[in-house]
Amino acid sequence: MDKERKTRLHGGGINVDNALERFMGNEAMLERYLKKFLDEKSYVQLVEAITADDREGAGVAVHTLKSVCGTLGCEAMHRLVVRQEQHIRAGEWDEAVRMMTSVTDAYKSICAVLQE
Repeated sequence: MDKERKTRLHGGGINVDNALERFMGNEAMLERYLKKFLDEKSYVQLVEAITADDREGAGVAVHTLKSVCGTLGCEAMHRLVVRQEQHIRAGEWDEAVRMMTSVTDAYKSICAVLQE
Protein backbone atom coordinates (compact mmCIF):
# COMPACT_ATOMS: atom_id res chain seq x y z
CA MET A 1 0.00 0.00 0.00
CA ASP A 2 1.59 3.24 -1.07
CA LYS A 3 1.71 6.44 0.96
CA GLU A 4 -0.87 8.16 -1.26
CA ARG A 5 -3.38 5.34 -0.68
CA LYS A 6 -2.79 5.50 3.07
CA THR A 7 -3.33 9.27 3.01
CA ARG A 8 -6.59 8.90 1.07
CA LEU A 9 -7.83 6.19 3.43
CA HIS A 10 -6.96 8.33 6.43
CA GLY A 11 -8.87 11.24 4.88
CA GLY A 12 -11.88 8.96 4.53
CA GLY A 13 -11.82 8.10 8.23
CA ILE A 14 -9.66 4.97 8.29
CA ASN A 15 -6.64 4.77 10.58
CA VAL A 16 -4.50 2.47 8.48
CA ASP A 17 -1.68 2.17 11.01
CA ASN A 18 -4.02 0.96 13.75
CA ALA A 19 -5.78 -1.41 11.37
CA LEU A 20 -2.45 -2.83 10.22
CA GLU A 21 -1.58 -3.65 13.83
CA ARG A 22 -4.69 -5.82 14.00
CA PHE A 23 -3.73 -7.42 10.67
CA MET A 24 -0.18 -8.11 11.85
CA GLY A 25 1.22 -5.70 9.27
CA ASN A 26 -0.29 -7.64 6.36
CA GLU A 27 -1.31 -4.86 3.96
CA ALA A 28 -2.73 -7.24 1.34
CA MET A 29 -5.04 -8.81 3.91
CA LEU A 30 -6.16 -5.39 5.15
CA GLU A 31 -6.92 -4.32 1.58
CA ARG A 32 -9.04 -7.47 1.05
CA TYR A 33 -11.04 -6.76 4.19
CA LEU A 34 -11.45 -3.09 3.34
CA LYS A 35 -12.96 -4.13 -0.01
CA LYS A 36 -15.34 -6.44 1.85
CA PHE A 37 -16.58 -3.44 3.85
CA LEU A 38 -18.41 -2.29 0.73
CA ASP A 39 -20.51 -5.48 0.85
CA GLU A 40 -20.92 -5.52 4.65
CA LYS A 41 -24.62 -5.89 5.42
CA SER A 42 -24.71 -4.53 8.97
CA TYR A 43 -25.03 -0.87 7.90
CA VAL A 44 -27.99 -1.68 5.62
CA GLN A 45 -29.52 -3.79 8.39
CA LEU A 46 -29.12 -0.88 10.82
CA VAL A 47 -30.85 1.51 8.43
CA GLU A 48 -33.68 -0.96 7.88
CA ALA A 49 -34.10 -1.61 11.60
CA ILE A 50 -34.13 2.09 12.45
CA THR A 51 -36.66 2.75 9.68
CA ALA A 52 -38.87 -0.10 10.91
CA ASP A 53 -38.56 1.00 14.56
CA ASP A 54 -37.02 -2.42 15.26
CA ARG A 55 -34.98 -1.73 18.39
CA GLU A 56 -33.74 -5.28 18.82
CA GLY A 57 -32.67 -5.54 15.18
CA ALA A 58 -30.95 -2.16 15.41
CA GLY A 59 -29.07 -3.32 18.49
CA VAL A 60 -27.78 -6.41 16.72
CA ALA A 61 -26.85 -4.51 13.56
CA VAL A 62 -25.06 -1.67 15.35
CA HIS A 63 -23.11 -4.15 17.47
CA THR A 64 -21.88 -5.95 14.35
CA LEU A 65 -21.09 -2.67 12.62
CA LYS A 66 -19.16 -1.52 15.68
CA SER A 67 -16.96 -4.62 15.50
CA VAL A 68 -16.32 -4.25 11.78
CA CYS A 69 -15.43 -0.56 12.10
CA GLY A 70 -13.14 -1.22 15.03
CA THR A 71 -11.30 -3.99 13.25
CA LEU A 72 -10.80 -2.00 10.05
CA GLY A 73 -9.69 1.21 11.77
CA CYS A 74 -12.78 3.21 10.79
CA GLU A 75 -12.33 5.24 13.94
CA ALA A 76 -14.77 8.12 13.47
CA MET A 77 -17.58 5.78 12.49
CA HIS A 78 -16.59 3.39 15.27
CA ARG A 79 -16.95 6.17 17.86
CA LEU A 80 -20.38 7.03 16.46
CA VAL A 81 -21.74 3.50 16.49
CA VAL A 82 -20.36 2.88 19.99
CA ARG A 83 -22.41 5.86 21.19
CA GLN A 84 -25.40 4.77 19.15
CA GLU A 85 -25.26 1.29 20.64
CA GLN A 86 -25.11 2.81 24.12
CA HIS A 87 -28.23 4.86 23.39
CA ILE A 88 -30.07 1.80 22.10
CA ARG A 89 -29.12 -0.27 25.15
CA ALA A 90 -30.14 2.56 27.49
CA GLY A 91 -33.56 2.81 25.84
CA GLU A 92 -32.73 6.21 24.35
CA TRP A 93 -34.22 5.33 20.99
CA ASP A 94 -34.86 8.87 19.77
CA GLU A 95 -31.20 9.78 20.30
CA ALA A 96 -30.07 6.62 18.51
CA VAL A 97 -32.33 7.50 15.57
CA ARG A 98 -31.01 11.09 15.47
CA MET A 99 -27.46 9.75 15.18
CA MET A 100 -28.22 8.07 11.85
CA THR A 101 -27.37 11.22 9.88
CA SER A 102 -23.85 11.25 11.31
CA VAL A 103 -23.47 7.48 10.97
CA THR A 104 -24.59 7.67 7.33
CA ASP A 105 -22.19 10.52 6.58
CA ALA A 106 -19.29 8.53 8.06
CA TYR A 107 -20.34 5.41 6.14
CA LYS A 108 -20.53 7.28 2.84
CA SER A 109 -17.12 8.83 3.44
CA ILE A 110 -15.54 5.43 4.03
CA CYS A 111 -17.26 3.89 1.00
CA ALA A 112 -16.21 6.79 -1.22
CA VAL A 113 -12.54 6.43 -0.33
CA LEU A 114 -12.68 2.65 -0.70
CA GLN A 115 -14.19 2.95 -4.17
CA GLU A 116 -11.41 5.23 -5.45
